[in-house]
Amino acid sequence: MTKTQISTQRSFIQAITLFCIAMMMFFDSAQAATVDYTSDNVIQDNGQQMTGTFQWDYVEGDFENGTFTDLFIPGHGTDIGALTINFDIKKSIEFSLTANLHGQGVNVSLFLASPLTPTQSALLDLGRSSYEIERTLDRGGFVSGAITPVVVPLPAAAWLFTSGLIALNLATRRKFQISK
Repeated sequence: MTKTQISTQRSFIQAITLFCIAMMMFFDSAQAATVDYTSDNVIQDNGQQMTGTFQWDYVEGDFENGTFTDLFIPGHGTDIGALTINFDIKKSIEFSLTANLHGQGVNVSLFLASPLTPTQSALLDLGRSSYEIERTLDRGGFVSGAITPVVVPLPAAAWLFTSGLIALNLATRRKFQISK
């Protein structure tokens, strides 16, 4: 094989490698995705823990469509259907009772110290976050907590594909250097 053929083959493989990496990055960042979040160590000042998970459908920079899949509020229980849940991804998540039932009110405000992202936790702003549960006559603040994304690793096929492209590129470079 001549140096020109090797150089052409090397350039072709590098171009394909760069194209594939660029496409993977484009589809990873531009496509809508769903991130699962969990309430992490959200403890009320009475020592009880509030738990929950929700999914957030987003396109980078445009968060919409949060949906709780599991929620437990001490003094209220797990009835998600009875609650109005308002998301302001940059500021807070608020829970309140949909119907105005005497003595059954629920008002929980989880203010965030920083906006949620698909990869980093947002600590609760403990000075502003609060709860009030009328049924148990319980109200107060929170002593700890964060909203944390559940990071899902890349599928094995993506890692295998990427490492194969890198190995092919390195082999081509090595072959080109040997034939010089």
